[in-house]
Amino acid sequence: MNTPSFFRKSQSREFFAHHMLLHAAELQVAEAENSPAGRFNKCLAAMVMTALAVEALANAVGSRVVVDWPKFERMRPWEKLDLLVSELAIARDDTKEPWNTIRYLAKFRNDIAHAKPELVEEEQLLPEVALARKVFDKPISSMEQEITVGNARRIHSTVHSLKGILTDALPVKKRFGIYVDAWSGREGLPA
Repeated sequence: MNTPSFFRKSQSREFFAHHMLLHAAELQVAEAENSPAGRFNKCLAAMVMTALAVEALANAVGSRVVVDWPKFERMRPWEKLDLLVSELAIARDDTKEPWNTIRYLAKFRNDIAHAKPELVEEEQLLPEVALARKVFDKPISSMEQEITVGNARRIHSTVHSLKGILTDALPVKKRFGIYVDAWSGREGLPA
């Protein structure tokens, strides 16, 4: 009877959640672009996941460069970005991309996380012919008006740009796994 041969396999990966969140958001944006079915919900999911990815990205980069990690962990996502921009000496103009879209995303994230009721009222004067075609469309809140394919695509692309800016500002030895989900491994004969 033959004895099976064994090989030793070892792998290592530092998990960073921003990759998972951005990938899931990317799939939702693609589905929203390709089909009207469930478009609003796909855009909402993409925008929320992208907003969550910002903090996960800040935590990933912060874990590599912030000295007082426990204090950093308690900060708001946008305070974390401010600290990282300062710590990594990144030039930032809040009136230009990607920073103005990041600011928009911060507001959107806070609006979603702390959503409040909004009375939405509208009144239209329609000709009789139009009334037959447009009986009752629900009035749309200001938050719902923000949830579009264009905004989902824009913020997703912007956070990818932010990921590149933060990664490029890191010392070379601290970049592994931040820009792309990466791992290493090896195989060999058992000792």
